[in-house]
Amino acid sequence: MQRTLSLPIGLLDEHPHWSDRLIAELRRRGLPFEKIDVSDHAFSPGGREPRYSVLVNRVSPSAHTRGHASSLFYALQALTYFEEIGIPVINPAASYRYEASKAAQALLMERLGLRYPRCAVLNQLERILGLLPAFRFPVIVKPNVGGSGVGIVRFDRPEDLEEAVKRKDLSLGPDGTALLQEYLESEDGSIVRIEVLGGEFLYAIRITTDPTAGFNLCPADLCQLEGRADSGVPAALGACPAEISPAVARQVEKFEPPPSVIADVLRLTREAHIDIGGVEYLRYKGDGQVYYYDMNALSNFVADAPALLGFDPTRRFADFIVAVATGAVEPTSRSAGRVQAPPRR
Repeated sequence: MQRTLSLPIGLLDEHPHWSDRLIAELRRRGLPFEKIDVSDHAFSPGGREPRYSVLVNRVSPSAHTRGHASSLFYALQALTYFEEIGIPVINPAASYRYEASKAAQALLMERLGLRYPRCAVLNQLERILGLLPAFRFPVIVKPNVGGSGVGIVRFDRPEDLEEAVKRKDLSLGPDGTALLQEYLESEDGSIVRIEVLGGEFLYAIRITTDPTAGFNLCPADLCQLEGRADSGVPAALGACPAEISPAVARQVEKFEPPPSVIADVLRLTREAHIDIGGVEYLRYKGDGQVYYYDMNALSNFVADAPALLGFDPTRRFADFIVAVATGAVEPTSRSAGRVQAPPRR
């Protein structure tokens, strides 16, 4: 039986289409909802009456590629406000801090003792020159604020990177911070994305990539780069691990990761307060070891998910939203530190 809600579900978003499938599912169930455009929004700290039964954070760091740069920083304030007035938030402010910072992700992986590509965080391009002796090539330079991989550039030779630094051709991104990171090639030409929901393993997919097609590894059908004409960044340099384009990936398939990897991912997402999201990893051909390299507190899910996975993850997402809205389960913003359920097999 469908539970009824006394207050609508709030969807904090700025993208015109990324929530379409979720909205269609909420409508199918007859659930009240409101899409909140975080690119044009205001709140009063004194307004303490909750207007939503639950708030679902759907804000992406790629907002600045759609002319919504202010959303990147405003979203954190809005999320904090919604939490403080007592609205349960799915993917709360704590998770958004990891979503919007590759440096924070690397720090978390380091703290948990997980393998990740060697990197350094910097706020002046010239700093790269002094860091180069400690790095193996190839390397990439990427903005700290990710989002569709805007600004990621690979360098195979030190002299090419040195020249790019001298020409100031590299982007430090919206927050003026970037990472210098070793580029690790997977041993089988693929990466794996694991999706989690509510502290449990949801599914995993393996994406066989074309290394000549850039960094766009996204497996949902709505994650194409927009606004590239005025960004100065070639579309081939974009990367969003949730929609696949035939020019970028040759194959997406359901995958069963080792239990140890699932356990690592659940640790990562629990520590990052991620209720729904994905973690990506590869097995490095240099040593055969697993390396985690990206975390996403936003999921559009793989394209044609029911056919590929055998179930519809959007429906399970809606189930979770309703469970949080009715108090049947708690999001990470309220249950942090508690023992999480084991992954569903």
